[in-house]
Amino acid sequence: MALNKYATIRYRVIDRFLRSRSHPFPSKERLRQACEEELYGSGTGENISISTIEKDLWAMKNEASLGYAPIVYSKAENGYYYSDPEFSLDLPLTEEDIDLIRLATSTLSQFKDSQIFKDLETSVEKIRGRLKVYKQIESKDNNRLIRFETAPFFAGSEYLSELLDAIKDHQEVKISYIPFTDDTIRNYHIRPYFLQEHKNRWYLICFENDTEKYRTLGLDRIQELIIQDSHFHQDPEFDPEDYYKYSFGIGIYSGKPVEVILSFDSIQGRYIKAQPIHSTQKIIKESDNQLLIQVSIIPSPEFMMRLMSYGSSVQVIEPELIRNSLIDLLKAALEKYE
Repeated sequence: MALNKYATIRYRVIDRFLRSRSHPFPSKERLRQACEEELYGSGTGENISISTIEKDLWAMKNEASLGYAPIVYSKAENGYYYSDPEFSLDLPLTEEDIDLIRLATSTLSQFKDSQIFKDLETSVEKIRGRLKVYKQIESKDNNRLIRFETAPFFAGSEYLSELLDAIKDHQEVKISYIPFTDDTIRNYHIRPYFLQEHKNRWYLICFENDTEKYRTLGLDRIQELIIQDSHFHQDPEFDPEDYYKYSFGIGIYSGKPVEVILSFDSIQGRYIKAQPIHSTQKIIKESDNQLLIQVSIIPSPEFMMRLMSYGSSVQVIEPELIRNSLIDLLKAALEKYE
């Protein structure tokens, strides 16, 4: 039996509901609503009828291409289920499925050299191999269609798996660490809270036992890592979203956030509007030659470097402290060319 696109989608929806453990024994009406919501975004009954669902159930039970699905009606539950709980449909991939999986595997392949993805690499290759049965994916034209920013191998990636386990199991960790600022080895006894990726580098956000302060440690600066037998209870009030709410970049700096008002020229303003520089960004005023925005941040060197990168396309309106700091940085840069 040749499967059309809409029938295939309905079969998949019905299969998913028949295998659901949270909402078992769906009725014909529930299946009809689910299929219509999947295909048309509403379950009003204008597009899919009960008779369509009845035909689908019959096809699933009697067609070899659908695996003779063991669909049974339960009078006690007033709904349908699989008599074999291990059964699931094995439908052929559509062209849309193939395109989406191809894109996903290409994306994952960018991380194949990272230690954390080593176990996943075999699975990705299996998927790529299976796709070749349906459609050739290795093509000289691939790079003309889509190109990714390659994620390079980074130092410290070998610690990702261990740290993830320590975070999940709430195990304390001892780390020997050399910061960028000098070559002095620091020894930290920490409670690992979560991992953060930033510009192709990984960072560990943790709580240091000795100073009772939160730290951000670059994995590439770790010299030695030892998982401890001792466990900890994570602060229930700690929230990564709140932790980074007013920060800029990966660093966390002390102090209260300040309201910064920036004026961009019309061209740069279009980029800033399309891709905000911070989650707190608000547009104050927009005209043909200016975009005026406000961000709430804790001032940091990373933020000042970002402002410098915009060159003459940006002007700090307020506060005066950040405005003057940017002027000093630009003067210092200019002096190198005089």
